[in-house]
Amino acid sequence: MTDTQRKPNVSLKCIEYLILSIQSHPGKSQRFHLRRLHQYQHGFEDYHSGGTNNGFFTSKSYRDVLWTDVAPKTVEYDCYSAVDGWTSSGVAMKSSEAQMHLTRRGWNRANTIRGKIGLPSLDWSAQELPDRGACRIYQTGV
Repeated sequence: MTDTQRKPNVSLKCIEYLILSIQSHPGKSQRFHLRRLHQYQHGFEDYHSGGTNNGFFTSKSYRDVLWTDVAPKTVEYDCYSAVDGWTSSGVAMKSSEAQMHLTRRGWNRANTIRGKIGLPSLDWSAQELPDRGACRIYQTGV
């Protein structure tokens, strides 16, 4: 197989690819999506175990805006500024393995990207949310 056969016909930005990956594989870890992104960009596996481009998942511009981690926060860690915004005396909580899901805004953006590459939109109501009580995070208004 030549390089031209492996390259996709449509060029997506990093953020666009991550959004589509989370829409296609909800509940998977951040590392899973970063590994897929690296494979998409470079055509070979990420030898850093999904560590490249991890700033997308800690950025306040994207976290809890386009996607959110719904895994239980069970691990304490020292920090100056917690990823999820909650810290007590320099100690915050995080999950041992993230379970990433799109918010309503992220879902709408994913459908816009799907249209860009010629795929049909997916209905938000068909998406099973892991926590129906999290209306604020999922921006559902329920």
